[in-house]
Amino acid sequence: MTGPSPHRDRLPYPFDREHCLSPLPHTGLLAEPGLARITLPSGDPAHLAVRHADVVRVLTDRRLSRRAMLSTPGGPRWTLADLEEPSLLGLDPPDHTRVRRLCAPAFRHDGVDGLAGAVDRHVGRLLDGLLAAGAGRAPVDLLATVALPLAEAVLFDVLGVSSVQRAPLARWARRKLSLTALPPEQARAGHLALRAHYEGLFFPARGGDALVPGGLFHRLRDAHLGGGLSRPELLATAVNLFVAGHATTAATLTNGVLALLNHPDQWQALRRDRRLLGPAVEEILRFDTIADVGLPRLAVADVTVGATLVRAGEAVVPSHAHAGRDPAVFDRPDSFDITRPPGPHLAFGHGPHHCIGAGLARLELRTAIGALAGRVPALRLAEPATALPFPGGSLIGGVSRLPVYTDAP
Repeated sequence: MTGPSPHRDRLPYPFDREHCLSPLPHTGLLAEPGLARITLPSGDPAHLAVRHADVVRVLTDRRLSRRAMLSTPGGPRWTLADLEEPSLLGLDPPDHTRVRRLCAPAFRHDGVDGLAGAVDRHVGRLLDGLLAAGAGRAPVDLLATVALPLAEAVLFDVLGVSSVQRAPLARWARRKLSLTALPPEQARAGHLALRAHYEGLFFPARGGDALVPGGLFHRLRDAHLGGGLSRPELLATAVNLFVAGHATTAATLTNGVLALLNHPDQWQALRRDRRLLGPAVEEILRFDTIADVGLPRLAVADVTVGATLVRAGEAVVPSHAHAGRDPAVFDRPDSFDITRPPGPHLAFGHGPHHCIGAGLARLELRTAIGALAGRVPALRLAEPATALPFPGGSLIGGVSRLPVYTDAP
């Protein structure tokens, strides 16, 4: 029998956590057959899918539409600011398929494999800086010194952005991620300023071109000029490729190192046996899925998800983080265990919107964590994990800094 979501009291969403070691909130929902009832930041009601099978259903059923969520007049909204535009993250097939095909060649396995040398060089250079900054038992922020600049540098290489534009773009990207924490008018103003910056990047008013021939941004502009991509699609896709692409990898690397250092027995096991590197990356992705705030879909027809009937016009949010803690899929789901056989976590999504940069992200994570294990044997936290700032309001979760020691105690 199906019916309305069984939870009479709506939970405010996204869920807050006091600090980075706080348990994932409301995991008790995994034991219930229906979808949870939540209130979005806009105040609109929605359903929340938490069980693995239900999240997969939400991510793959075409009756649950990303495009309709953004374009239905009077429908539920994520926030009051209405910042989303028709990018890869906001389209449905066939438009999503068309745009994704333009981006996909840059992230194919052969292309990613060809980046291994560049990623290794970036990691080596950044670890040189980490070790120099940490000399003399000085604490150094691993997020600011390694994780963020690594993710930015690698993605700039793929996108093909000239060196003069890299620092301004990085600053704008960091502002974009905090927009959901701002009042609606400030968020809109920030979004428009970011869009104007990308307009100038793709269509400079003066001479000179910030886009490197052969890079993905250059190819997307060519596709637009050839009629294969609208101007709003071009700009929104470019913003999301960089903002989401680098921030997720940086946060995952930071949170992953934090998880390893907070489980010193597993950190030492990884240092002794590098065959654990691949499983460790997958466990980091499962255990601490940083994009736990899933992108909402709007039902364009009645659809049953689990034990809940979702009516046309209602919103559904998939929780990737809760799916990774589903005991029906993962043994001891609340334990961090890098010897765990890799399972079907949903850190990169599923179905048509599966993360296009998943292979590149895995390469960066394996390279950076492996290099840290080999070159920084004394790596340890400089502050208790519970004291680390864990701000809310961003689409990408995680600590905002990770102070570490690199010298032997």
